[in-house]
Amino acid sequence: MAHIIPFSDSHVENERMERDAAFVIRENQEMNHVSENIPIKSPVKEQQEEGEGGNELEPYETMRYKVKQLMLDLFPDYCTDNVKIYQMRDGRHNRIVGVRLCKKPPGAPWYSIQAIREMIQPCLTGRKKCTSHSRQFVLRIPRDPTQNMHHQVTTLAYLGYKLGHPVPKVIVFDAGAENALGYPYMLQEWLPGQPLSNLWPTLNQAQQLSAVRAISNIILDIRKIKNRCPGLISTRNTTYDLKHDIISTEPIPVPRTRATTHSTGVSTSLSEPQSTKDFLLNLCTRQRAYAIAAKQPACDDLWGRIIKMLEILHALAFIPDSLPFHLYHGNFNPRNLLASITSESTVEITAIMDWDLALFAPAFLSTSAPSFMWNGEALVEPEEAGLLEAKRTFENVVGESFSKEAYCSELVLARRLWPILITGFTNGRDIFLVEEVVREFEKLHPMT
Repeated sequence: MAHIIPFSDSHVENERMERDAAFVIRENQEMNHVSENIPIKSPVKEQQEEGEGGNELEPYETMRYKVKQLMLDLFPDYCTDNVKIYQMRDGRHNRIVGVRLCKKPPGAPWYSIQAIREMIQPCLTGRKKCTSHSRQFVLRIPRDPTQNMHHQVTTLAYLGYKLGHPVPKVIVFDAGAENALGYPYMLQEWLPGQPLSNLWPTLNQAQQLSAVRAISNIILDIRKIKNRCPGLISTRNTTYDLKHDIISTEPIPVPRTRATTHSTGVSTSLSEPQSTKDFLLNLCTRQRAYAIAAKQPACDDLWGRIIKMLEILHALAFIPDSLPFHLYHGNFNPRNLLASITSESTVEITAIMDWDLALFAPAFLSTSAPSFMWNGEALVEPEEAGLLEAKRTFENVVGESFSKEAYCSELVLARRLWPILITGFTNGRDIFLVEEVVREFEKLHPMT
């Protein structure tokens, strides 16, 4: 059978969204292996190549000393020689730094109850106690302070209870700048595996199809998480709320980002149950109002055509009123999936990364086909046998109903509009995108 070709960059859901797949290491690897073998792009060059980016941070060479001091502040049982800092490939909006605490902190005195218990435990159980002599973390430092870190932390906590797949666990975070770094930061636990985009070219066909099946099941599991109210998972939710899935949501802010430095991150309003049509039309209204208030081009004609398109989608029952809102990752691509080879024919997805853009969104977004696994086009049937087998494997896992919605031309076009609905028109490329989408939609349903 034909071998499935590696991923390309042409398929990513939204090129403006953050590419934040941190390079992590396997349990028996050294972190400096990452630094030595992965070329590190200059953040400036990366932003120039990929589009708009966040603000620049100070050079890694000087920041590493601040990172080390931060670790000493957070873990006072360790000394300077115990803290190892490793440069890792940055995400688009975050600097990513690997941290290893290399030495076991001082133990309890020999005469303490804890020390005596540890000494006699092997005699009672017959097993020597295994203790890890290192702890590994990933430190994320946002370039743009408008990232709402409080919502990110709340979302990751909720997913830890609800999803059933590994996601980053937040050890500690600081949305302000009054720390050794002088920047907001989030310290996350280290997760095993490596980005699937890196691992993919080394996989044989059986392993690639195993990855396709695993990803397809993850997509189904994410889709199962629903809410009657759209928007961000609210920072008002308590641990009890998150554990028992009785969460509240907040409206999507317009503009999409807002400053969190010296902020509690608590919104003054919560989302109400509403239809998909009302939710999308409200976004259009708010984006137009913000553009006028910010003295930006209003693009009234384009917004009018978008609204007409949404009304037609509703009239034809593509976005019926009865549907709930589904959890939407916002940047689901192979760079944000960590994976490990488990056998000659199987691959395990070890973590799902970069939930910064996650929210409850219209149902049609949750049925987006992961076309990066075949050719990057949801509506194009691949010609190569290996790619076609990957597509059929996905379809067999998700079922006929899901596949029908995934490949629906009207909903594919609606998905392409989504970034504009939540961010507005930010550049000329956005205008060209909407004009193209509207033209394609008018071929299906004239707007006269």
